[in-house]
Amino acid sequence: MREEGVSPFGSCLPTLIQFPIIIGLYQAVIRALAVTPTQMVELGRHVYPFINISDLIPINNQFLWMDLSQPERLSIFGIDLFGLGGIPVLAIIVVITTFLQSKLMTPMTQPGEGSAQMTSQLMNLYMPLLMGYLAFSFAAGLALYFVTSNVVSIIQYAAMGRLDWKNLLPKKKVEASK
Repeated sequence: MREEGVSPFGSCLPTLIQFPIIIGLYQAVIRALAVTPTQMVELGRHVYPFINISDLIPINNQFLWMDLSQPERLSIFGIDLFGLGGIPVLAIIVVITTFLQSKLMTPMTQPGEGSAQMTSQLMNLYMPLLMGYLAFSFAAGLALYFVTSNVVSIIQYAAMGRLDWKNLLPKKKVEASK
C-alpha cells in the first residue's frame, strides 16, 4: 500500500463523517412521519390544508375475504382443519409463488460446484417454507405483498427473457461411464 500510495482508511473517512448526519436525518424523518393511517391523514391535513386527503386515500383494512391486519384464514362452511381457524390460502400461495420464483430465477449451476450447488438447493427449499411461515403467522397484508412481489418479479424476468424454465423439471442424473 505504501508503494502505491493507497491509504486503507481513505474510503472509510468520508463515510464515517456522514454517518452521524445520516442517523440524525433518519431520526428526524421517523419522528416527523405518521405511524398509523389515521395519523397520516392528520399529517396530510396539516401539510396540505386545501386538499381533503381522506377522500383520496381510502383507509380500509378489508380486501376480498381478508382482514389485512390479521393473519388470513379462509373458513368454508365453518370447517376448521387442524385447529388453524380456517384454511391459510394466502400462505399456501406464498409458498408456491416463492418456490416458483426461486426455481425460475436460479441460474444453472455447473456440475463441479458442490458446496455452492448444495447451498443453492437448500435455499430454494427453505426460503419458500420460511416465507410461508411468515405469511401464516403475520398479517394478511404482508402475505399479499409477498404474493404480489413474487408474481411481478416472475413476470418481469419473463419479459426480459431471463427465466430458466428447465429448472422446474426434475433433472435426471447422468453419470459418465468410462
